[in-house]
Amino acid sequence: MDFFTAEVLTFQRLLTYYVLFFIHLETRRVSLAGFTPYPDQEWMEQQARNMTMEEWGCLRGCRHLLHDRDTKSANPFVN
Repeated sequence: MDFFTAEVLTFQRLLTYYVLFFIHLETRRVSLAGFTPYPDQEWMEQQARNMTMEEWGCLRGCRHLLHDRDTKSANPFVN
């Protein structure tokens, strides 16, 4: 899992959006979890709930999650 940024031109100004994505290493499948200009704790927790849903979450059945120690937001995927 990681973030990349995209610059979006709005009516008022240029705004940086953070895009959260996951790559399944075995299949190389990429899943875009969501994007926001403000990746705070609440947003990350909601993405964690979405990605681990039993029926349709892209992390269902996964045993390990690799991530860096980025300080943009707290990581709710790891205790």
